[in-house]
Amino acid sequence: MKINSTKVAQLAGVSRSTVSRVINNYSNVPPETKEIVLKAIKELGYIPNSSAQVLAGKKSKTIGLFIYGDNSDKNRILDNGLSFGYYLDFINRALKESLKLEYQLLVDVINDDSFHKVESLYINRSIVGGIFIGFKEDDKNLENLLKKFSPLVLIDYTLKPKCLNDGVYYINTEDFTGALTATRHLIELGKRKIIHISGDKEKISGKERERGYLEAVQNFGIAPMIYNGNYSDEKATEIVKNILKEKIEFDAVFCANDNMSYCVNRILKENGIDTVSIVGFDNLRNTIPLGIMSVAPDINSLAKMAVELLINVEKDKTKINFVKTRLIKSLEEYIKESYLD
Repeated sequence: MKINSTKVAQLAGVSRSTVSRVINNYSNVPPETKEIVLKAIKELGYIPNSSAQVLAGKKSKTIGLFIYGDNSDKNRILDNGLSFGYYLDFINRALKESLKLEYQLLVDVINDDSFHKVESLYINRSIVGGIFIGFKEDDKNLENLLKKFSPLVLIDYTLKPKCLNDGVYYINTEDFTGALTATRHLIELGKRKIIHISGDKEKISGKERERGYLEAVQNFGIAPMIYNGNYSDEKATEIVKNILKEKIEFDAVFCANDNMSYCVNRILKENGIDTVSIVGFDNLRNTIPLGIMSVAPDINSLAKMAVELLINVEKDKTKINFVKTRLIKSLEEYIKESYLD
């Protein structure tokens, strides 16, 4: 038997319009009537139609979180979610912040072929707004979306936004500062042959982390040694194997993310090399326990800011925002880091 609002009204002994007012949390329903209707809803197991609620004027209570990933990224998530570690940590924090404010979080991995799904969610008002992360600069689909819908929050997308429309907000991690600090620390340790395995150079994070590394080594008159890892475990593994095969001298490695630093660490250990210092980026949960230093973005602040920018009705909100990074060098620092909360 199909359960609808008519069945609820019959069981509760009220009109359908009263059921609708209770579902949409209108204030003009007596408390005792509301209690009766809610009891009937629970007894029948009735689930209100969210689209109908939106049409009735009720604001959506769902936040969209959209991660850019091609088919290989999706396969990695299915095979081993930990390889997608940074996004999983962000999802966890965004979910926590959403629940605090009594919102739901819808998460999806999208690419050029599935972008229409996001537009449908905005058109149908199924989401209050969207958080977008992992996109390459000047993504055509995303730039088109910015012109038509709001609110949107873009994370680590660009330092020079083209769209400054109301309801479009940008949050950037201080990637340059984090990379600069990490490389300087390696230099302070006495390292002079520092390899940088870079990230995706079509993303602002990859560009800024490489730029921070370059400024640090150039300030100390050290020749840069850059290899394009593209945030790929496979490429990082291949790079280190080739460096060892070609007997290129190096005494430290700064990786643009932690997943690549794991690969570097593993290959070096397999070859009995324990004198090379390694720094990653993202501060994933396995990094410090493995003995690898890492730059920690303030994920808590990042997720909190993203969620609040979407649902906060204040008009005077900062359009371009930044979250700090911190170099984590030891287990003691890692345990104290608020990131673990």
